[in-house]
This record gives sequence, structure tokens and C-alpha cells, in this order.
Amino acid sequence: MPTASERAKSFGVAARDYDRYRIGPPPGIVDAVTQPGCETVLDLGAGTGALTRLLVRRFSTVYAVEPDQRMREVLAENCPEAVVLDGVAERIPLPAASVDAVLVSSAWHWMDPTLAIPEIARVLRPEGMLGIIWNRRDRSVPWVADLEDFRRRWTNSDDRVETRIRYFLEEQWLPVEAPFREVEVAVLPWQASVTRDEICGLLATYSGYLMAPPEQKAALMRGFRDYIHGDDRLGVQETVRMPMLCHYWRAVRA
Repeated sequence: MPTASERAKSFGVAARDYDRYRIGPPPGIVDAVTQPGCETVLDLGAGTGALTRLLVRRFSTVYAVEPDQRMREVLAENCPEAVVLDGVAERIPLPAASVDAVLVSSAWHWMDPTLAIPEIARVLRPEGMLGIIWNRRDRSVPWVADLEDFRRRWTNSDDRVETRIRYFLEEQWLPVEAPFREVEVAVLPWQASVTRDEICGLLATYSGYLMAPPEQKAALMRGFRDYIHGDDRLGVQETVRMPMLCHYWRAVRA
């Protein structure tokens, strides 16, 4: 079984497919995890810029920190207005008290909270906001749950959804001495419009597919296409309304 570090590094080899097919967070999430008066924000673990694209439309200064060079290249193309930096959550390449908000979108599970939380507190100004976002498909919908099970079986992937959800349902992992208060945990339901081919492309952006032997990938993709185009529950139109849940966890720097 690949390690977490190996899985985290696997996405860079398909950075452009990742950017094209991964469903980014909804625009409404920006209001949920920032506050009035916010001018300078940091997108930490920015990937190819799904959240950064929303931030540069709203804020005067946007930093985007991403450790993978291949992801950063796509990020810089997508968001020329942002200041793109090489770095990780455990060692943020910014001065102390330099940003009004730190946002982490679908990347917190790759970070070490014991090191990342003090670093985030360091770069945040007093009263600044920490927002952790995780955007996922809504498994309470039967066809979505079946799709997720199919993907995991075919790519021999583990299922860490419940572990990730605990970050949003529990606060115990935040150290008592961490300088944060006013913790809020919530979820924003929404829908994304995607085509069947985009769903197939989406399935091919997960580490279970990316790390499969080359000779297996063609068979995996055929399996994805047969499954997606054969599921009558998706309707008759080419465009599918994908039910989504955007979880968010926010707290204020004391």
C-alpha cells in the first residue's frame, strides 16, 4: 500500500488533469471562511488554484503556497494575480503576522497539525481567520455512494473519508494551548454541473489510478466509462448535476 507521502506526491504527474477535472469549492465558501476587512489571504496547499481563483477576485493580496513544482506551474498560469510560493504548511515562507486569513482547501489531511497549527498562528494577524475546507461528493445520494465504492474497488484504494470528516465534526485535535477561539464547524450543500466524460476524468485524478501500473490504466478507464455511461440514475442528459458537500471549519486567531 503506498504511503501518505507517496500518494500526496502522485498528483503532480497529472497536474493539468487534476486542474481540469477536480471539482473546486463553490464561490459561497469564501464568505463563510473570511470576514469583513480581510485584505491579505493565504491559500495553503493551493494545488493548481481551485480556491485561489476565487480569492484573487475578492482580495487585494493573495499568497498561494504549494510544495509540488508541477502543481505550482499550473497554479501560476491560472492565477497570475497571486503570489505563488514554494512551501509547506509546517514551514510557511511568509513573515509573522502578515496575513488576515489562512485557508486550506482539500489539503489538510496531507498536513501535520502539530506543526502546521503553530505556523498558521505565526503568520496570522491577531483576529485573523483560519478556514479549513473540504469539498466532497455527497455520499448520502445512492448513485454517488455506489460510484465511490466502484472507484475504490477498481483502483484498490483505501477509504479515508470518515477520518477526514472527523476533522470537521470534532475539535479535540486542536491543541488546548493553540491560540484560536470562536470555532465553527459547518457544511455548505451545493451542486456542480459535470459531463459524464468529466466524471471519468475526475476518477482518473485519484492516487489509486495515478499510481497504477501503466498497462492497467487503459482497462481502468474503460471500466470507468462503462460504469458511468451505464448508470441510468444519472439521467439522459450529457450534463449531470453532481451533489456536493463543502465542509468548513473556521476559527479566529486570539
